Amino acid sequence: MSETVSDEELKKAYETAALVVTKYGDKYLPIFERLEREYEARMQNKKAMDRAKAITQNLGLLN
Repeated sequence: MSETVSDEELKKAYETAALVVTKYGDKYLPIFERLEREYEARMQNKKAMDRAKAITQNLGLLN
């Protein structure tokens, strides 16, 4: 079993946590906030990697 959580799994967990907080209250807010931070960080990292790849392609350094 893989220990890596896919982007899709992380997004689904984040959305599910939002639903749990909405339905059952703010005692679950720490879980939602943690998943939110993890999801946003992953998306920012992907965007940064895309920018880096675009720069190297523009410079002709990436095949």
